[in-house]
Amino acid sequence: MPETGIPGYSKKSVEQKNIVHAIDLLLLHQRFLILLAKALMVYGSPLHYLEDNLGRIARLLDLEVTVSAIPGLILLSFEDSVTHTSENKVIRCANGWDMHRLDETNQLLRRVVHGKIDIPMAVPLLEEIMTAKPIYAWYWQVLNWGVISWTLCLVCFDGSWKDSGISLALGLMAGCLNLAAQKFSGYTNFFEVSVSILTGLFGAALSQWGCFGATSLSATVVLLPGLVMTTGVIELSSRHMIAGTVRIFYALLLAFIIAYGLLIGVQIYNQMAGHEVDALLDLTQCRGLSKWTCYGVFWLFKFHLLLDDLAPVVASFVLGLVANTWSKFTGQTAYMILLPGEMFLVPGSVGVRGFASLLSKDGAQGAQLAMQMITTCLSIMIGLFASTFLVYPKGKRNSAILTV
Repeated sequence: MPETGIPGYSKKSVEQKNIVHAIDLLLLHQRFLILLAKALMVYGSPLHYLEDNLGRIARLLDLEVTVSAIPGLILLSFEDSVTHTSENKVIRCANGWDMHRLDETNQLLRRVVHGKIDIPMAVPLLEEIMTAKPIYAWYWQVLNWGVISWTLCLVCFDGSWKDSGISLALGLMAGCLNLAAQKFSGYTNFFEVSVSILTGLFGAALSQWGCFGATSLSATVVLLPGLVMTTGVIELSSRHMIAGTVRIFYALLLAFIIAYGLLIGVQIYNQMAGHEVDALLDLTQCRGLSKWTCYGVFWLFKFHLLLDDLAPVVASFVLGLVANTWSKFTGQTAYMILLPGEMFLVPGSVGVRGFASLLSKDGAQGAQLAMQMITTCLSIMIGLFASTFLVYPKGKRNSAILTV
């Protein structure tokens, strides 16, 4: 008697296994896209490039996905044109900055795009990046706050060596509070306010030995909203209206919080000490070092050629040109190379000084500084986009690399 049922049964079993394998692979592709979206958001990718990279990876993986991102929230809509069904994923995660992990994520993305690894290998590697411990211990992170405050007090805020010493101490205090905010979630919402108040209090107490404007601004320099404001202007110019508007409003609110906290700290000291300390953040009263501490294209155009409006445009153009060119030929993340230099150009301290002037009843100077903050953001945006167009005139069609 012939075994007519066995071949049919075997064929059906193989088809079932193929279907199960295809479903597992589809779910794995979706998981990789979700993890990638969360990693890019948490580690500081601009949202317009986040959407661009997720869309490119989705096409590579044959996924029909609609991506929409706003600060703190990513919406992924997976569609199936065969069954006419869709599945929505809402990813909520905090915005942050981690250039090391952002670069590792981007390098992993490049390897996937160029076919060097497949998705089953990429998912555990991406999970390993996201769960890895910080590359710097907590004491190095605290010391970093102090060193940044000390350096920028000399370079950016016309501080003297004595001012930089005070800034170092205040920066270490801010770093300790930042460590506490990482440990205690309830303190996170009060972090910026508490740092500003304590900086204003101790800065006013030490004002007889140093310039209050230079020490207070440099101590809170990591909190200054200039980078957020510039990113918002860039996203607005990229037609990303919601994200750009949210970032700009948050930057203005953060500048107001820092200025108000510094003012409260000064007023507390005035009440305790019984004498007045001016809370106006006027850097013209500071006795800084000679201009040999400043350098670069920005210094050349601003202080020697006296082209104030053109200085941030040319400086950001040169910065973006170097970062994108280096990224194009080495494969490293341009955004990671760009960010440290961009921190010197962003107008965060200008916004805080503007709100401080408004709170001190100096409306004319406050309005002037607010306008300067906006024009500086626009200048940086023009320079960055011009440099990106020069290096990538046709866009990045075959690459997942992060530019500016």
